Amino acid sequence: MIFAAVGQRMFKRDSLAAAAFGIFAIAAPAFAASNASLQAVIKKVQEQQKNTNTLQADFKQEKELALMSKPEVSTGQFVYSKPNSVLWTYDAPKRVQMVIAGGVLTTYYQDLGKAERIDVKRFEDRIFKYMGASGAIDELARYFDFTFTDSKSKPTYLLDLTPKNRAVSKRVRRIKLWIDKTTYLTSKIEYVEGDGDITRYEFTNIKINEPVPQSRFALHLPANVKVEQMKVQ
Repeated sequence: MIFAAVGQRMFKRDSLAAAAFGIFAIAAPAFAASNASLQAVIKKVQEQQKNTNTLQADFKQEKELALMSKPEVSTGQFVYSKPNSVLWTYDAPKRVQMVIAGGVLTTYYQDLGKAERIDVKRFEDRIFKYMGASGAIDELARYFDFTFTDSKSKPTYLLDLTPKNRAVSKRVRRIKLWIDKTTYLTSKIEYVEGDGDITRYEFTNIKINEPVPQSRFALHLPANVKVEQMKVQ
């Protein structure tokens, strides 16, 4: 999940990861337990996952990169609909839309008048498995140790994931997730890459199970937009 330093490369290199990130945001807590308090939280998270058919939220993405003197902040909206449709809309500072629908990831760079498509059918199980409680539990526990913090004075639980081995730490140094104590959804994520770059997502105005028409995930590209077929590296 390495985001590039500037401009459109940020989106180009990480479209698949970003599109999946919102799915991770719903389900990341459900992997293992070390005490009764965490077990209770996981149970609530699993119930929320099971009952969540659609999810909509505003987001703020903040990136701290070695090549930039100050954090880069982007804002937009995230939409998910079961079983496998996702939309990320970046409104500022650059207008970009990323959609997964019908096994295809389409990234539309509105300001540049271009688009990219990637066939992700063979990755869909991996991307969307985090919507379920099974599978993600064992897989994440293989690669990460974690701690669970319940500060009584704060409205969120904190999960702190650290890699179990050097191979993983070369790509991911740390992941922090803040779980809302009322909704049991992830309200904030902090992701530290192997090179020290940091990405944060904060989700607000979260709407659960409100109607989302499938047309929301259809990108109607202008006729003059150049569409490039890409391959997952």
